[in-house]
This record gives sequence, structure tokens and C-alpha cells, in this order.
Amino acid sequence: MHTQLTSTSNSFSQRNFWIVSLSLISGLILSILSWLELCVEHCSANQEYRLFGMPFALAGMAFFPVMLAIHFFSKKFPSLSKLTSWSLAAAFGAEIMFILIQKYEIRHWCPVCLGIALTVTIACIARALPYFKTFYSAIQQGEFMTKIKQGLLSLSFIILGFLMAFVGISKVDAAEDAIADMKNRLMFGSKTSPVEVYFVTDWFCPSCKKIETQIEKILPDIQNQAALFFVDYPIHNKSMNYTPYNLAFLVNAKSNYLKAREVLSQLTEKTETPHDNDVVKAVKAYHIPFKELSFLDVKAGMEFFDKVVKKYDLSATPTIIVTNTKTNQVIKFEGTDEISDQNVLNAIQTLSQSHEETSK
Repeated sequence: MHTQLTSTSNSFSQRNFWIVSLSLISGLILSILSWLELCVEHCSANQEYRLFGMPFALAGMAFFPVMLAIHFFSKKFPSLSKLTSWSLAAAFGAEIMFILIQKYEIRHWCPVCLGIALTVTIACIARALPYFKTFYSAIQQGEFMTKIKQGLLSLSFIILGFLMAFVGISKVDAAEDAIADMKNRLMFGSKTSPVEVYFVTDWFCPSCKKIETQIEKILPDIQNQAALFFVDYPIHNKSMNYTPYNLAFLVNAKSNYLKAREVLSQLTEKTETPHDNDVVKAVKAYHIPFKELSFLDVKAGMEFFDKVVKKYDLSATPTIIVTNTKTNQVIKFEGTDEISDQNVLNAIQTLSQSHEETSK
């Protein structure tokens, strides 16, 4: 009789072990599907959320393999069994928070995400069954308080997981992230200086073309002391036809950008609506490759330009903005009367010294 009970217990334990294993494997597969964005209809909304800065899918891809490893090693090292239970309890608490977000913030259900929550729930139930199965016999043996403590400990991990998710979940602004990334890609010069210089022009502005050669002489000095950005401000609407090409050269042909910029400027005198072939032909003589940007990159670049124009309340071209990002000081030069190589260099020097004095 005792042998039969032991065999039944082992069979139950073995079955539970594999239920947990299959649940964790399923959770990993669903996390990979979520990472690949192989979802349906409303899954994309969940992609806007992060857990301590990490996409949910990536968090799952980190969690499930670790849990699988701990779970399988618990067969050889029984002490790891408790760690498996506590971790699953915390994950269950976090999933409750995730479901609440889908219900009350996103207001749409993501089947893949619900599937991940289900795998965690099944694994938790499988781990909890032995506890409930032996609860009555434990009371008969006078171990009631021991069982209650075990249950409260698991409950505390569920609450801990819920609270960690509550604190760690945040919604990212994808558009702002794209603009910030594009800003870094468009940057010339110093990546450590707090001073930024924005050279704001319009492709069909005669004064802009006149000032370009003057500014080009001091570009090496500017880049040694500050971050430099070339910003399109389309006072003339037709200038927007040139912005995608300008962005492409800013990102993909940095070493030849000034020559590419000069070629684009010359092209504006021939056509208001350039085509890819026009641009390729124009830069070919200078061995400058043309690689167009994706629509999303062009959109991010144009939004960055627009953000600069609005932030500094610009209304004319050419304009040069010199700003210190640490002290928020701004010096603005508008038109050919104000813009000069000496004025720009002096402004950079002034704002650099201002930062050094503030840091002391």
C-alpha cells in the first residue's frame, strides 16, 4: 500500500514537472512571436509599453529561459524548487498588472499577450497543486501554521511582482524616441560639448546661399567646440522637395556632406521638383553615393527640423542658433547683417565659458 502511494505521488510530481516545463516553453515561444510582432490587430499597442525600459517581449525572452533552467536544475538540486515557485508567483502578480493595463489603458486585448499570461497561470497552478493537495493532511498532523506561512509567503511574492510591474511599467513615446535617434544621426562635431549650433536655411533662399561660403570656413572650428546641425526651414514650400535628399546625405554621406550640399544647392537652380535620377546624376561626378532614407527616417528628420523651428521661435532664414543645453542659454543670429564667422565663434566661446563657470 505504501509503495502504491509513493508511486502515485511520484507520478503526480512528474506530471506537474512537465506541465510547468511545457508552460514555460510555450511562454518563451509566445514571447518570441511578440518580439517578431507576429501579432494580430491590436498587439502593436502593447509594443509602446516597457518594463523597466525593456519591451515586454524582451522581458519574456529573458524570463522564460532563466525559469526553464532553474526549473530543470531543481530536479537535481531540490533547493531550487522554492525559487521556481517564488519566481512564478512574482510573474503571476506582474501578469495581473499587465492584464489591467490592457483592460483599462489600451482597451484592447492582445491574444499573444493573454497567451503568455495563461502559460504563467498554468505553471503557477501546477506548482500550487501539491500545496493544496497536502493542506488537509498537514492540518491533521498539526502543521497548520507552517502551511499558512508557506501560503502567505507565496502571496507576498505575487504582491511583490504586481508592485514591481506597477512601478516598472511605462509608456514610451515612439515619435519622440525616433526624433531623438535622428538628432544623434544628424549631428556633426563634438558629442560631449553642451553647446549646440543650428544652421537653419531654406533651399531657395538667396541670402542663405550667400552666407554658406562664409560659414563653411569656420565649420572645423565649430565642430571642435560644439555639436553642429544643418536644419531645413522651408520658408518656400518647394524647399520640402529637397529635404529628403538633404537628410539622406546628412545620414549616409557625412564625410562628403558639404560637397553634396553644394550640389543640391546648384540643383535648385535647375529644378524645383528633383527626382532620384537628378540627384544621383548630380553627385555621381564627385563619387558621392546616394542612398535614400526610409519614409519613417525622413518623417523623423522633418519632425526634428520642425521641433527646432518651434522651440527657438524662428521666422526667417538664414538663422544660426547657438545654445547651451545645460544652462539653456540661447544666442540667435538672423540674416546676413547679424551672421558672421566672428559672431558665431564668440557665441560658442561665451556659452562654453558659461557652462564651465556653472560647473565650478
